Amino acid sequence: MMADENIKLIKQFLTNQDANNTIDRSFSELITKRNRVTIPEFFDYYNNLFYDIPQLGSLSHKELVDRSIEYLGNYQDPRDIEIQNLNLQIEELTGRVNELEFEEIQDEIGELTTKVIVKVRLFGSEWPNHESSILHKELDTHRLVFKDGVNDKYLESSFEKNRNEDYEFITQSKIFTIFYDGRNKTTHKDDGVAWRTFEEKIFEIPEGDNVYVVDLDLFGERAYNMSYTTYMQDNIDEYEAQFG
Repeated sequence: MMADENIKLIKQFLTNQDANNTIDRSFSELITKRNRVTIPEFFDYYNNLFYDIPQLGSLSHKELVDRSIEYLGNYQDPRDIEIQNLNLQIEELTGRVNELEFEEIQDEIGELTTKVIVKVRLFGSEWPNHESSILHKELDTHRLVFKDGVNDKYLESSFEKNRNEDYEFITQSKIFTIFYDGRNKTTHKDDGVAWRTFEEKIFEIPEGDNVYVVDLDLFGERAYNMSYTTYMQDNIDEYEAQFG
């Protein structure tokens, strides 16, 4: 029989301060930490769950997109940039098409329109014998009316200007009329001098002419008992009522 052995038990006591310094009181030593998901693992999960993730909602594709765009800051979708560039190209092409169409329309209008040049020439006559007898040469006492049924023109002018003046009109009509009436007071009492066509002269533009010239040669004649002031007012009222 073996001799009795004495076993000495030593109990160690720790103060509170020693315990605080040596013992981790958190749960980290009691619970196993969960492994952190790596980026490749995240995308594996994402790909596997892609069609299971709802499109809208708090846990959805839209939530992921919104958070990613917010994180990126000033993000521009390449598709949006491409769409913007395409829209700019469309605008440029549309502008060019409009220009070409406008040019074609102008060409067509140019083929349909004719420039009418009216050359007004006022000549002297037997009466009055001297041009110095004609008064108020600078006053607008002369009227030229051009009528084509579309853009009728009513022009006021003077003897001095219309002695040798060219007027230009653009018309799409093949027929037009011209009426001229101009009067001036003279030094011979109430008798004046008149240049006039008496009635509307009708002109027909030949086919294919883009420029048509009219020589309007007018010779002065005596206008008996012409009260200058009364004549002017009466004719202004008459012309305005007739031609607007």
